[in-house]
Amino acid sequence: MASFKVKVSRKIFISEETGFGVFRVTVDGSRESRVIVGSLSSLGEGDMLAIEGEESLHPRFGKQIKVSAFEFIKPQDGEGIARYLSSGRFKGIGRKTAQKIVDHFSQDTFAVLENDPERLREVPGLKRSVIETMRQSASASRVLRDLTVRLTPFGVGQELVFRIWREFGDLAPALVESDPFLLIERVRGVGFKIADTIGRAMGIAKTAPQRIRAGIFFIMDQGEFQRGDLYVPRDELLKKCSWLLDVVDSDVNAVLEAMLERSELRSAAIPEACILKPQNELIEKAAARRLFQLAQGPFSDAEPAVNFEAVFEKLALELTAEQKQAVLAAVRNRLTIITGGPGTGKTTIIRAIIEILRANQRPVLIAAPTGRAAKRIEESSLCQASTIHRLLKFNPETGQFVHNAQNPLPPGAVIVDEFSMVDSFVLYSLLQALSDDTQLIIIGDKDQLPSVGPGNVLRDMIQSGYFHIIYLKRNFRQDQGSLIVENAFRVNSGEPLLFPAPDPAADFVFLAVREETQVAEKVERILRFYQDDYPFNSPSLQVLVPMYRGEGGIDRINQMVQEKFNPGPFLLRREKTAFKRLDKVMQTRNDYDKGVFNGDLGTVADYHAGDKLLLVDYDGWIVEYGPEDLDELTLSYAVSVHKSQGSEYDIVVLCLLPGHARMLSRELFYTAITRARKKLILLSDEATVARACANAQPVLRRTLLPQRLREMFEAGPPPGGPVV
Repeated sequence: MASFKVKVSRKIFISEETGFGVFRVTVDGSRESRVIVGSLSSLGEGDMLAIEGEESLHPRFGKQIKVSAFEFIKPQDGEGIARYLSSGRFKGIGRKTAQKIVDHFSQDTFAVLENDPERLREVPGLKRSVIETMRQSASASRVLRDLTVRLTPFGVGQELVFRIWREFGDLAPALVESDPFLLIERVRGVGFKIADTIGRAMGIAKTAPQRIRAGIFFIMDQGEFQRGDLYVPRDELLKKCSWLLDVVDSDVNAVLEAMLERSELRSAAIPEACILKPQNELIEKAAARRLFQLAQGPFSDAEPAVNFEAVFEKLALELTAEQKQAVLAAVRNRLTIITGGPGTGKTTIIRAIIEILRANQRPVLIAAPTGRAAKRIEESSLCQASTIHRLLKFNPETGQFVHNAQNPLPPGAVIVDEFSMVDSFVLYSLLQALSDDTQLIIIGDKDQLPSVGPGNVLRDMIQSGYFHIIYLKRNFRQDQGSLIVENAFRVNSGEPLLFPAPDPAADFVFLAVREETQVAEKVERILRFYQDDYPFNSPSLQVLVPMYRGEGGIDRINQMVQEKFNPGPFLLRREKTAFKRLDKVMQTRNDYDKGVFNGDLGTVADYHAGDKLLLVDYDGWIVEYGPEDLDELTLSYAVSVHKSQGSEYDIVVLCLLPGHARMLSRELFYTAITRARKKLILLSDEATVARACANAQPVLRRTLLPQRLREMFEAGPPPGGPVV
């Protein structure tokens, strides 16, 4: 870090959305011209600043200083003050008007602007609108400067300071001082640790109720978003929160009791006492109720006509006895679950179900959790499919799905593939949108990793024993000698894998790699070998890695591929991530306004320099990203196994290393292998593979859905109508 005194000579760029700015300055005491970048929205030409920042060399723009903190140095002479007022910071103030103000107030001009702007009325001929503009601008500048001074010492970046100011305006400094924990709920990027650091600096007591309340929600959010849990045992919550906040259990318990009394949280017994959010209690109760209704008896009194000969003639599909049983269950029951591994004929069954339902004049809707999964089922079934979110039609104005209990989907049949990816919130929304005259047909692989979102829906439903479940066991691809499928089943059963001698024609290739430093080079060589058929950004070739950090991690591989295979200029940069045209990217969270969701893969298609908009192509769906949206995007030449769920690729390069040990499990390994359609290239060593296969403990998530299902099926629905 270095310190400078500089004078702003020219504004190059400023973002109204993020406050990010680029300015040319001259260094005090020299003729040297430099470029400064950072959250600099309040600067104007002619400003004198004391700045702290890091000097760097940008590959495109040359030397620059990344500003981490700055203070204004107010001009002391009349000419300097007038130049400051007319610099463009105050709309409508030209040099003549600025000089009038300075002539009237002289050295007191800044004091008047900041403390008593109503005195501007004393200046002859100054319009009321100009006075109001100056008052607002001075207030905004003062508040932003005050926030910067208060928050940057605690590690709050200037972009985050700008977001806080945009959200709360003039109230921001008072809010930061009285209850910074409100920032967690209102400002993206402020988590508990930042808010708590600010709070302690502002003198908020360790035992303050607002601090303990924020700590309780932080522990619950960790369980929900990191481990997929929908509740926390009460004793564990008290213990973790007490340790986090450095207070005694009784202090936490007192605030927890108050939150339960205000219905901010709910309690349940399972049989141990547990704490959960009200919305989590609602979705599991409502989902259990709707599943109970769907599972009651056959779909209708009229037996559907089933003509397997006609199916074979039209689709050229000969079904086995096992597949016929699955099809019959699906068309005759209101709710059916069909589960099986890769190559067990799930696609064949889906096509046969669709054909029989249509022959019986039954409308069919097909969906999957992700865009890639929907496209895949559409290609294999030759029928239109969509994501569940698009099926339910999210309305960004209301923040709700268009199709719900009051406006259900049209009667018919709904087929949902890749159901292992469906989390509790999506299950609830889907079930609410089904009419009483609808069949639900669930297709999924129970042995895959559970959903990225909270809950363990498919496994909970199967293990409950309350539903019509068809287990597909015969594997057709295994019969054809597929080593991918053979080894997937070996992983699942804990048997040793088959490691054949390297053969370019084999669909399973093992390359012995143990050191992380070898991984990037190996991946580069593989990509170059296949680049004629699979370009570097091909959606059909995917590198999978369990972890982000390290020389063999996702971040390093993404950086390497971008550097070696996509040499064009950077378009937009955000912290450590920068994007180029043709980059393969992934959406990292659900964005209902844009219509893209966590795990969707796209390609950077274009860049509009004037609007600072990055355009990403998601299979023909063009989505715009401004600088403030870039934290939703990440490079996706390499992705995690979790993020690959619901997708299949022609070629998968899977990196499993000793350093990934804490992430390795049978579920993860099985899920990764089954993403490959034509070839899997495994970069690993036999000891690491054996360790992954030996860890048979499935992902356990805390969910009350099993209990809610027992309550429904064993005691019947509660009086008073449906739970919604």
